[in-house]
Amino acid sequence: MTTDGDGECLFLTRLPGELRSLIYSHVLTFSRPLKLRQIVAGSPNTSILRTNSQIYSEALPAFYSCNTVLCSRNDFCQYTDSEDLQTPLHRKDQIRNLLVKNFSQSIKCSSYSGRNNMFLAGCCEVCQPTATGFLQVLTSGNAFPKLKSVVIDYHNHVGEFGYVKDVMRRNAKLETLRLHRELVCTGMGQFELRGTSIVLEGLKVVFRDVAMNEIWNRFEKRESAISIWGMPNEVAILQKMREDYDRDLPDQLYFLMCGRKSLLWSRLFEVIDRLWKNLDKVREQREDEAEAMEELYNEVVRLTRRFSRNETNPLLMMLRTEEGSMMEMMRMS
Repeated sequence: MTTDGDGECLFLTRLPGELRSLIYSHVLTFSRPLKLRQIVAGSPNTSILRTNSQIYSEALPAFYSCNTVLCSRNDFCQYTDSEDLQTPLHRKDQIRNLLVKNFSQSIKCSSYSGRNNMFLAGCCEVCQPTATGFLQVLTSGNAFPKLKSVVIDYHNHVGEFGYVKDVMRRNAKLETLRLHRELVCTGMGQFELRGTSIVLEGLKVVFRDVAMNEIWNRFEKRESAISIWGMPNEVAILQKMREDYDRDLPDQLYFLMCGRKSLLWSRLFEVIDRLWKNLDKVREQREDEAEAMEELYNEVVRLTRRFSRNETNPLLMMLRTEEGSMMEMMRMS
């Protein structure tokens, strides 16, 4: 891509604006969330941003619109303003999509951490365990005026998120506080923040156990192909999930998906069977499924804590053996 003496790109700037926008989106879209300092700086595709001032001003909004920026709570702490401790969230005024991967307190404020979600004097507002200060930064519009979506991944911080949820639920007993800020279960391991505290119009803030949510959703899409005996390409699919999301969770959730198809399921796992059927009923009647989904989620979390991967795999084999025996008896009778 050549330029003339005035820095004009001889090819790109002569194309219609709509076509240039398509080119920017194609060239500058990355398949994974970006931690800017580590990935984008070394990508040859981003050299288009350095072509000239016109292309820079046109392509930069496309770059931020098409990508999600990866960060942690550490990047918002009031005491970690050094580049050694923070990801340089360049052009915060342009960022549209954020993925907060580490929901725990910052490196600095962790030194003020006590037990049972109690923090000693000195912890900054952003790192307080209620997450009130953290959410204020994200939703006020001051730091990120063009922000459209925030996903806070709590997969490795289930306890911290549980405390945030409990505090919000206690506050929600007062209608004014509930209208200001509440969490609504919108999927397996997914809770959407709603209320008047979200100042930015159109901003969606979601707390999500990304690993659980995505594994569960992938299994649900294959639900018709899953039986007590498994599903097509079982080994390859589970291995890919272990590599992409979590070492143990794919097998644990797969046990639930397959086990549910067993004749013994309702007797051995009565609670989750009842909650799962209740969710199915709510969906069939096209009612609000938030409460039913959260009840099922809580039971799924309980079971994944109770049974490790090393336990669910033998349990599934046992169910399959018993299923075979029962089917043989039914065939002979």
